[in-house]
Amino acid sequence: MLIIEKEKDNEEATKKEHTAEEIAKIMVENMKANMENPNFWDEKEERLQRAADEVLKKREERRNKKE
Repeated sequence: MLIIEKEKDNEEATKKEHTAEEIAKIMVENMKANMENPNFWDEKEERLQRAADEVLKKREERRNKKE
């Protein structure tokens, strides 16, 4: 029974390592793409601001409907 538990632990560790490698590869690809676009951070900030503005607008609309 102890051997079976160790095998399960090894399988889970392997899965986690494999997942970590995949995540690292994805992060590297994202970083490369971001570096190719010099305006990336400005564009990201603009997208986040538009989303925040939209959320505030919808909250205000809901608040006005309740009154």
